[in-house]
Parts: sequence; C-alpha cells; structure tokens
Amino acid sequence: MHTTTRKVEISNIGKNGKMRLSAMLDFMQDIDFAHLQNEPALSEFFAEQGNVMFLVSRQADILRLPEYGEELTVSTWCYELKRMYGFRNTVLKDSSGNICVQAYEVGAFAQLPSQRPVKIEQEVADRVLKGEKLDMEYTSRKIALPDTAPDKTSELIVYDSFIDMYGHVNNARYTELAEDFLPEGREVSRLRAEYKAPLKKEKAGANVWLDENALTVEIINAEGKRCCVLEYKFI
Repeated sequence: MHTTTRKVEISNIGKNGKMRLSAMLDFMQDIDFAHLQNEPALSEFFAEQGNVMFLVSRQADILRLPEYGEELTVSTWCYELKRMYGFRNTVLKDSSGNICVQAYEVGAFAQLPSQRPVKIEQEVADRVLKGEKLDMEYTSRKIALPDTAPDKTSELIVYDSFIDMYGHVNNARYTELAEDFLPEGREVSRLRAEYKAPLKKEKAGANVWLDENALTVEIINAEGKRCCVLEYKFI
C-alpha cells in the first residue's frame, strides 16, 4: 500500500463549497503515479524498458465530498496484476478514518512514444506487492452508451493546460470538459470513466445523454473518434 496525507486547499474547492470532482481525481492520480514510481519491481521495469502504464478506466464511488481545510489520508494499492493490465483500489479517508471516496482503476502497460500495448514478464508481475481487494461494487470497465440519439451535442475547447507530459489530455481534465453538462443542484454519487483513445490539442466534441438518474458524456476528437466516455450517477 502507498499512502500520503493531503489537505483540501481553496484551489480544490468548487462553487458548491466542496471538493471539485477533477480535484478528487487529481488526488487519486497523484498517489497512483507515485505508487507506480516507487514500487520496486515496476519502477525498475519502467526505467529499463522506457514503458509506462496508462489509465484505461476508473470507477469512483463518492460517499461524501470533502470540504475546505480537511486533512485526508490518500491510499492506493494493487490487488491484481496481469502481464498487460493492472487493477488497483484508491481511497480518500477523512481525519476520523471514514472513507469519503473509494475507487477501482484499471491500467494498461504501453510503450513510449508509440503508446502501443506491451506485456510485462510474469516474474515482474509476481514480484509486485498485492493488497486485499476493497469490498465495493465493481461495475464493468466499459460504459454502454444509451441506444437513443444524444439529447445534446456540443463543441469543446481543449486548452493547452489540459495536455500532460505524454502529449494528450490528462485523465482528470476530461471531467472538466464534461462538467458543464451536469444539471444544476444534482450531487454525483458515482463517476465512471472509460478512456478509449488519447485526445490531443485539437478540435473536440461531446455527445450528451441526460436522464433522471445519470449523465453520460461521450467525448470525440476532430475525426469523430471516441476518446473518452464518462458516466455520472446522481444521488
């Protein structure tokens, strides 16, 4: 298990006075990346081979969003590792030890700069320390789009500040692209994201479906290729 403490600062707070969803994801991806860099078997593999692990999907269940000034314990661990895919849990706990957010994430090993999938050696996978799988509901990593026409389509602006060190939109920034479609006053209890293809600094668009219980957003690139699908479940 890899653990750190983080304080919820003013830059992490949204207009509702609670932690922004994108800030929540930033806390998660920071600890996830630190874990990859500090896990002895994997850090050695990354350094020698020049490979990386890209996020494929994430499900974050929100029990409550933290507020300004709270001290959080952020922890992550791998519970299963295959030659091509890794599976982890990440949790945010408050100062009383209560879980605020719990997540499971799937990552895939890839080569740089081609970003093609790659398999690690089984002995490397076996050497990675595993933890106990968190007791939570695990939905499919694939998000099915509604079988109806979108309720709304929209052009999106991909800002330079959204691009990460790998040359494409950072996974938490997809949530910022989609947040304008969230209905006012609805609280999110679950956020799911499926990452299909990297979105770069280019024209982009969104197809949006909204019903009483959920918002689904498909983000596409200039060629109409699906890059990311996000699903927000409401309380």
